[in-house]
Amino acid sequence: MIVALQRFAGTRAAVVSVVVLAALVAFCMLVPILSSQDPYAVDFAAQGKGPSDDHWLGTDFFGRDVFVRVALGGRASMLIAVTALVLVGVMGAAYGSIAGLAGGRVDEVMMRALDGMFALPRFAILVSIVAVLGKHGSTFWTLVVSLAVVNWMMTARLVRGEVLRLKQSDYVRAARALGARRLHVGVRHIGPNTIGILIVAVFLELPGLVLTESLVSALGLGPSHPSATWGNIAWLGMDDGQLSHVAYVSLGLTIFAVTANFIADGLQQAFDPRGSRALLD
Repeated sequence: MIVALQRFAGTRAAVVSVVVLAALVAFCMLVPILSSQDPYAVDFAAQGKGPSDDHWLGTDFFGRDVFVRVALGGRASMLIAVTALVLVGVMGAAYGSIAGLAGGRVDEVMMRALDGMFALPRFAILVSIVAVLGKHGSTFWTLVVSLAVVNWMMTARLVRGEVLRLKQSDYVRAARALGARRLHVGVRHIGPNTIGILIVAVFLELPGLVLTESLVSALGLGPSHPSATWGNIAWLGMDDGQLSHVAYVSLGLTIFAVTANFIADGLQQAFDPRGSRALLD
């Protein structure tokens, strides 16, 4: 782990991205707490105002402060994406580990099933799940589960590839030669050594999860008003012709996506300098 951290620290773009992403997260977490503006307070007298000393980014159709709501929306979007990311990691690690450890026909059948899932129109499935389940439960958990259900497959494939590689390593062969059972080998020798590739795999999914959540919310299927996410702020801005609000959200999404991708590349080089993407083959 120390060696991996040293490799990561040597990747300048990744380190700078960590700082920028940390600043963005701090902005989203702290501004709603420290600001004197109430992000939910409706004030039709201040409806659709431009930037001013009181409202740095202006106000929306309901007279609410856009600066604070963009920060609040970023916090909500990130929370949804990170929670979904945990489920993606659990589902992908479980499926990939089982396929890789089982090997043979079991692995072949599971991988062909995974190929079939990749062929499905995932965004259409996501929208359908959210539209149906959103009527019967929490929109937050509906989005979390829906995002995880359609995005765990790549993580599973990467983990499975790493398990297959580790199965050929000398220490695993030695353990099997000494009579260790397959489950013991998987839990004791292979599982801990897949953590690095699992971290890389889930981080590669993070930008897509935030962007997808924002797109779903922009379609009106995410948390409803007065709740704020980047998606529904952009949707309200487009609906009211306040395109500057869309630009603010787009800037936040761009910063998040670019920095997260650089961090994922840095993690890949740190944990798997041979190139973890080769495991997709």
